[in-house]
Amino acid sequence: MMFQPPTILAPLLRPLVLTCLLIGPGRVVGAAGIEQLPMSARQINQAGIVTAAAVAAPAGAATAVGNAVVLSGTVVTPADSVILAAAAANGVVQQVHSSSLQRVQAGSALVTLLSPAWMETQREYVQLSTQSRLAMDKLLRDESLFAEGIISRARAEESRAAAHLARLAADQRAQTLRAGGLNASAIKSLSTGGQLSPLLTVRAPGAGTLIELPVTIGQQLEAGMAVAKISRDGPLWVDLQASAQQMPMLAVGDLLDVAQCGQLRIIAISPQMNSANQMAQVRARQLEPKACLKANAFVEARLVTPPGASGALLVPAAAMVRRGSANYVFVRNANGFQAVPVTSGAAGGDQLWVRGAITPGAQVAVRGLVALKGAWAGFGEPASAAAAKGNP
Repeated sequence: MMFQPPTILAPLLRPLVLTCLLIGPGRVVGAAGIEQLPMSARQINQAGIVTAAAVAAPAGAATAVGNAVVLSGTVVTPADSVILAAAAANGVVQQVHSSSLQRVQAGSALVTLLSPAWMETQREYVQLSTQSRLAMDKLLRDESLFAEGIISRARAEESRAAAHLARLAADQRAQTLRAGGLNASAIKSLSTGGQLSPLLTVRAPGAGTLIELPVTIGQQLEAGMAVAKISRDGPLWVDLQASAQQMPMLAVGDLLDVAQCGQLRIIAISPQMNSANQMAQVRARQLEPKACLKANAFVEARLVTPPGASGALLVPAAAMVRRGSANYVFVRNANGFQAVPVTSGAAGGDQLWVRGAITPGAQVAVRGLVALKGAWAGFGEPASAAAAKGNP
């Protein structure tokens, strides 16, 4: 006795059985794992198979085609854009001239310290500068005496070495004074009888925005201690997270679009995944500074164009078929359909990026996939037999 399926399942199985009888399993496996599923135009129509074109990103596209790859991340300040203002000598904070989040120019006064050590550094410079001048005068006399044959060459060389060492010691103290904010004219005035001062003013080494100024009046600071951090004007970075499915669609140099806030360019992609969330870090840089991006802000960025050399095409998400661990799409040709293995990218809405042996404009099946899956699995009779029965 022939087995009869339950009445409830019969209406569901009938279309599948009908399409499997119309489509034979005469599959041909070609290069790169592509399998040919022979079908005639009549069989395609009867199975209700509908196709759509695979499209490539247009050259010079200014927006993300299909917005297929969306990355999220945080805006960060580049490491090379933060500069530090430090105290050149220890002392007590006597006055604070600026406040955090304030814009400053190069040379702007930030903090004034009362520092006896700073006055001692000035005194040492005056002493060393005087010794250097005296050593140079002695060198000139000895060279004159040596030229007249009065003294030996060794004595002249000793005077030259002493003058050189004295000049080096004076220059070293002058460098310390310059690091403390004194300009060339102020340093010169010290060596010519200028007044020493115990007040040390810490100044901004460059223009930008004060992001940290963690000092208060009366606080004791040591030499070299940080007084302020300044963020210089310039492009910001955005540290984004990409999934394993998105990674094949990204490359250094790709453009990303932040809604109504300009574009970013990918400058680095981490070679490893984060074990906690299985995401990889992608770093992008602003193409031009815009105030709408703020440090520590959360943003979403969309891929503007896929990598030009990757051969990525945009197809409807409904075209994707999974078999085992591999992804496929059914591409129509003159003999029916080919099951083409592809690498898929991230989905965006009802579309996604794929890479494989597909050309732009190729027609991929988006409806009627049940019939194609049945033929692919080997159900039904061979197509040649179906044709012999009058089913061209």
